[in-house]
Amino acid sequence: MMMKRWLVGVVVALAVTGCASSPRKTLLERTGSYVVYDLPAQQVMDAAEAELGARGYSMLPSTDPLFLHTPWKVRGNHDVFTAWSRRYIEGRVRPDGRFVLRAYKVDANVHARTQLLPGFASSGAVTPEEKPNTTPTEVLATEPVLGRYSTRPVIRRDLELEWAILERLNPDFAGRVKEQVDVYLAQGPSQRTP
Repeated sequence: MMMKRWLVGVVVALAVTGCASSPRKTLLERTGSYVVYDLPAQQVMDAAEAELGARGYSMLPSTDPLFLHTPWKVRGNHDVFTAWSRRYIEGRVRPDGRFVLRAYKVDANVHARTQLLPGFASSGAVTPEEKPNTTPTEVLATEPVLGRYSTRPVIRRDLELEWAILERLNPDFAGRVKEQVDVYLAQGPSQRTP
């Protein structure tokens, strides 16, 4: 019983804080992920580059005109925690001449650059030769270096960025999709199932 109350509390907290994805946002992003453009490839890539620029990313040089990638964008304090992110956008021309766009995000978290805490003398009968001390015995007055270990980078499809590019390229179509999603959600599950 206690577990159910805890779980309900977590779900309510996520919904209130906005951490849980809304059904509307999910439907819009999923719809945008299936879009095939009947536009020139360069026009779509220019819109993608403009959207990345609006989000504060700069572009790295690329030899492929249908591939955009950004340098790492770092947020946070190096003394505590930093979140690193970067974006990739890949375009492909289909055999029928139409164009598809896929956006990806890479996220990595880096831990703080701090020294280990000083160790304390052992109270057991273990000599230092039997169990070496792995921590410093005093804090040094030197600048610590950034730690070598961080979480592994994670790459995911960035559906939200794909939807934003679609809105930038064709706001009329995006508006009609929003209207249809709102109608679908307003009907409720009882009216949708036969």
